[in-house]
Amino acid sequence: MRATTKISAQRTAQIGIGIQFLALIRTLSEYFRLKHFGREQMTLVVAEPYITGALIAAVCTAISVALFFFRKYRLATVVAAATILVLLLYKLAALPRIP
Repeated sequence: MRATTKISAQRTAQIGIGIQFLALIRTLSEYFRLKHFGREQMTLVVAEPYITGALIAAVCTAISVALFFFRKYRLATVVAAATILVLLLYKLAALPRIP
């Protein structure tokens, strides 16, 4: 018989929030990558899509953390998953030229 370990809703929410923070850090760090290694001059027009993506990630992460504090673990997990989905869709829509 195989022993299965069930992950609690609280732990799942913690993992989701951690992934959100990683997505936020990755989005913010893209500015520095473009500034130092980008081919074109760094302007607000170039950085604006990344700023918008970081704002989406930051607001959704704050919502997940607030839900976690109110012990709404499953809802915090749903918001975390939705955040990643929204960021992926935003990248496809707003950044089609970025690999």
